[in-house]
Amino acid sequence: MIAIVNTDPGWGIGKAGALQVHISQDLQRFKKMTVGKVIIYGSKTMQTYPNGKPLPLRKNIILTRNPQPAMTGAYLADSLEELLELVEELKNDYNYRDDDFIVVGGESIYKLLLPFCTECHVTRINQELPADSYFPNLDIDREWELINQSEWLEDTKNNLRFCYLHYRRIIDNN
Repeated sequence: MIAIVNTDPGWGIGKAGALQVHISQDLQRFKKMTVGKVIIYGSKTMQTYPNGKPLPLRKNIILTRNPQPAMTGAYLADSLEELLELVEELKNDYNYRDDDFIVVGGESIYKLLLPFCTECHVTRINQELPADSYFPNLDIDREWELINQSEWLEDTKNNLRFCYLHYRRIIDNN
C-alpha cells in the first residue's frame, strides 16, 4: 500500500472534517495517481467528495465502523481484517499489486494503515493552517526516509507555496 496526503508543516491534514486547503494542481496530481487504482478511506473522507459519493474511475474501499447499506461504486469493510481480506481478493481477481492500493484518509485510517504502507506521497504546504486532524510525522519516524522533494510551487489562488515529498519505508514490519 501507499499513502497520499496533503499536510502543513505541523503535519496537520484537516479542520472540521475538510481539507485545510484545496490546491488545484494537487487535486489534478491526486487524480492522475489514483485513477485505475484502489483507494481506501473512511466514511468521513467520502463525505468530502463530490455529492458524498465514491470517486469514479477507481475502485473505492470504505473502511467504516458503522454498518452501512451496500453502496454503488464502493466496497465496504467494517474491520481491518475484512479490509485485508478484500485487498487480497482484489489482487487475485484483478491482478492488482501492493502499490495499486492507495490510502487517502482521514486521520484514523492513515494511522491504522500506515504500518502496511511502503511509500508515502506528501504534498507539503509552506504555512501552518488551523487543524484538528493530523498525519504521523514521518520526519521523526525512523522507519521512514525522505527520498525525493520537488521544487517549491506557487498556488496564487490560496497565496501559498507547496512541494511534493516522497517517503519510503526503510524498515518493513510486515
